[in-house]
Amino acid sequence: MKGSIIEEEFIIPKYPLLPVPLIKYETIHNLDCSKDLSVSLPIAIEAVKDAAGGDAPKALTAGARMFQSIGSKEAFSEEPEEVKYKWSSPRLMILCADGDINCAMHYLLESLHDPFAANAVATLLLQESMLEEFVNRLEDRLEELRPEIANHPVYLTTLTRIEELKARTIVSSLEKVPRHASPTIVFDLSHSYLGDGPTGVITLHTFRTFKEALQLQARESVDFTSVSIWNEKLSAAYELVARLNFDIFLLNCFYVNLDPIGLAFVSNLNSAKVTQDYHYETLTFKKKRKVIVHPATTIWGQKAKELQPPKPRSLNALMM
Repeated sequence: MKGSIIEEEFIIPKYPLLPVPLIKYETIHNLDCSKDLSVSLPIAIEAVKDAAGGDAPKALTAGARMFQSIGSKEAFSEEPEEVKYKWSSPRLMILCADGDINCAMHYLLESLHDPFAANAVATLLLQESMLEEFVNRLEDRLEELRPEIANHPVYLTTLTRIEELKARTIVSSLEKVPRHASPTIVFDLSHSYLGDGPTGVITLHTFRTFKEALQLQARESVDFTSVSIWNEKLSAAYELVARLNFDIFLLNCFYVNLDPIGLAFVSNLNSAKVTQDYHYETLTFKKKRKVIVHPATTIWGQKAKELQPPKPRSLNALMM
């Protein structure tokens, strides 16, 4: 009798309970997206044409200022006749045959889908031997632009200008992406042909030699604030740094905190350091001060961390 009770207590169920599945129906069909879908819009510069035909802000009369003070702004507010837009720290990207195309394309796609963001790529210089692979890998990764960008007057004007010039372009190959809402790369044209200010597209120029790359860059009218060079051979990348007339050069990287080298640059001092797994340096090339940043290699980066002086201990720790 006692043995039968024990058997009943430890009987194995016919359908044992399984662990809760990690992949559920909602995981496949109703997957929540936590990605930030916000995009940047071009910065507007409002200008009103005066009687002489120039652009100048229109001063309010004394009466208008009086009515503004009592809350009647709408009666005397005037819409500007023309709205201009300015670049937001445009960046030049140079992708060489010895560069990491996967990493470079990752950041390039971000700029294509958010073209008016600060530090977005405005122009790409691509080594000619990589063109076919680049186009094949890019076309099916271009997704539909956010309506704020696709319907913006700047982008619509640029598309109209591209059609008028019959320019060669790279657009999305996905059927679900309409032509007017596709990110766009334009071949062999500078931004000055497409508009006055930001255009919402990336211009592409192919080069064979560094000399040709420098000539192509000189044709661009955009005042780039930084350059991202993708070339695993640092000696070749430094050759471009010496020849290009810009302040900030990011070698094989894109988003980097420049604070560690900012003070030396502003103070016009030569400096080099390894911090946050990046090599920072500032020096002069032909009387032009430049900042150069690139990822530190594993061995040297670890060695630099070992050589750094220990952080001072707090007073509480010393007392304990």
